[in-house]
Amino acid sequence: MSKLQAPDKEATVRFTVDMSETLHRKLSMLVARTGRKKVDIVRMLLEDALKDVEV
Repeated sequence: MSKLQAPDKEATVRFTVDMSETLHRKLSMLVARTGRKKVDIVRMLLEDALKDVEV
């Protein structure tokens, strides 16, 4: 029966990032080119930058 249960999802945390208008414009341009969401791009960049950090 345990195989039918959905796997536990890791809790999420919300935080705010201040950035320059130029950086935000570049992020918006990347969103327009790729069709991805800003949150997905930021998560991808953070995961890549932190891949070698052990928890």
